[in-house]
Amino acid sequence: MGKKHHKKAIDSLTQRIQEHQEKIRLESEKDLPDEGLIKHWEKEIRAFEKAIQQARKRLE
Repeated sequence: MGKKHHKKAIDSLTQRIQEHQEKIRLESEKDLPDEGLIKHWEKEIRAFEKAIQQARKRLE
């Protein structure tokens, strides 16, 4: 896979992280936030961050 592919993947993952952070923010503002759902999104964010690191290594 070329550099363009990895850069596109990084952009996509970064956008997904932002979307998940917004979901967490909105859920946290509720009177009874779903902690399980928030933990799930946080776990996905960590997975996205790891994938970004791997893509960045491949760009080097």
